[in-house]
Amino acid sequence: MVELGKNISEDSRWLIDFVRRAGAGVIASNSGTGYPESAYVHVAVNDTGRIILGTNALSRKFTNITSDPRVSMVIVNDGAQEVQLEGEAAVLDDTQVAAAAEVLSTQHPGATETNDPENLRLLEVTVRWASHTDTREVPPAQRELEF
Repeated sequence: MVELGKNISEDSRWLIDFVRRAGAGVIASNSGTGYPESAYVHVAVNDTGRIILGTNALSRKFTNITSDPRVSMVIVNDGAQEVQLEGEAAVLDDTQVAAAAEVLSTQHPGATETNDPENLRLLEVTVRWASHTDTREVPPAQRELEF
């Protein structure tokens, strides 16, 4: 996804709204063993279209992403609409954490509260490709989003 800034496309705005309504999804990362590793995660999205999620620095997903930032995600809304996306995840540094934590906490109150605050890490996914499927239509409608 191109840095969205102020001039974001209609599909980008649609994706932001979709992720906010869904609030969760499955993220898959490269385990390095030849097998993908998937995890169900709560997600939020900022106004530029970056997807934000929290994880523990001791988790497999964190280890995988710090070794290979390429991820894929599936986000489902209402059991009838699905977005599949690919992108790159980045661990946010100290200068970025506060803004991302505010976005995540606003969309998921308590999401940044943890029993292990020293190992809480926030990640940001930059979307490079996305596809939307709507099974409410017959046959199901599928389209690639344009950014």
